[in-house]
Amino acid sequence: MAAAETAAVSTPGASAAAVGAAPFFAAAREGKLRLQRCRACGTWALPLRTRCQACGSSAMQWRDASGRGTIFSHAVLHRPYHPRHQGRLPLVLAQIDLAEGVRLQSNIVDLDLDLDTDADQIKVGREVEVAFEALADGSGTVPVFKLV
Repeated sequence: MAAAETAAVSTPGASAAAVGAAPFFAAAREGKLRLQRCRACGTWALPLRTRCQACGSSAMQWRDASGRGTIFSHAVLHRPYHPRHQGRLPLVLAQIDLAEGVRLQSNIVDLDLDLDTDADQIKVGREVEVAFEALADGSGTVPVFKLV
């Protein structure tokens, strides 16, 4: 997936629909984490695919995912790199290994930690579960994660 396509999938606007991510964001508005899954072999896919990377089938479908995963990596953001970060710093960015075997980038939210002193409480391998956050501009909802 090209960089422009990756950026488009990360937001719920019209560009996400253009690259086929509309079902992902529609499910998020319903409080569900929905991902692509191969109907032929059952392999989950993320980022979006037109063909299964495991078996080559084009029978990709959207299915509800468990919403459970573990932290693969993380960083504490102290500077805003996106308008959505304004007023929310420090913020934890993380790569989440979902139970379905794919990796999703998101934020860890609802932390009862002082991220300036307690950031070491967030560890690789720590279990997380999905939550959903409506964007302040009303343009949609995105999945975020909470520590379990």
